[in-house]
Amino acid sequence: MSVRLSERDIRVVSKCAVSKWLTTGQLARLYFPKVTPDAVMKSLRRLVEAGFLVTHREHRMAEALHGLGPKGKALLEAKGVSAEVTRRPPRQIEHMVGINDLRVAVEVGPLRVAYFFAAWELPGLGWVHPVIPDAIVGLHIPERRTFLVEYDRGTETLPTLVGKLRGYEGGLTGVPFRALLLVADTVARLETLTRHIRKEAFLRRILGCVRAEVSAEGINAPLFLDLRRVHRDKTTLRESAE
Repeated sequence: MSVRLSERDIRVVSKCAVSKWLTTGQLARLYFPKVTPDAVMKSLRRLVEAGFLVTHREHRMAEALHGLGPKGKALLEAKGVSAEVTRRPPRQIEHMVGINDLRVAVEVGPLRVAYFFAAWELPGLGWVHPVIPDAIVGLHIPERRTFLVEYDRGTETLPTLVGKLRGYEGGLTGVPFRALLLVADTVARLETLTRHIRKEAFLRRILGCVRAEVSAEGINAPLFLDLRRVHRDKTTLRESAE
């Protein structure tokens, strides 16, 4: 099937390659902000039928996921970009979708983005540290600030998660970061994490928020709590990074 690709089509294919799997809603937020849902699905279906994307649905009520297809791989490699066809979503697909929700919130927000690298991208960038964040984000607010991101769905035990947070305490050689962003799935989980973090007396700044709030209000909204402190005033990343 011969398809004439627009610049937007190429951006969609490229983003699916980097992100592994993106939902229809995530792609709509990134590239179809003023387009009807039917038009979005028609555009994506066209790329799937032509082999540039592949699609997967866990069940009829689930939102479709989109990954890189064989034609998409060939397209990117012709541009000198190495890419792998996505076959089936990982077992931890909910975790991947959550990380990509944060990617979308960062990239559609008003802040100028220097970079967003998810955990699966870091090995290709030469990451050598034993602790691997779920994402690393560079934002200009207005000076460039780097934040590490941990996304918690509540599936890890608290000792395991707190142990991972301990791994950031001494810093990461060559990766100066302003704060660790701890994104929880629910308010209740964030409150539980806050209590444990205060008991541990962490020195590094840990800013907490809830995933749904970031997705709905954006990365620049006053959503972040300094989890080491008792006060409950929420601030923006700009204010927290000062």
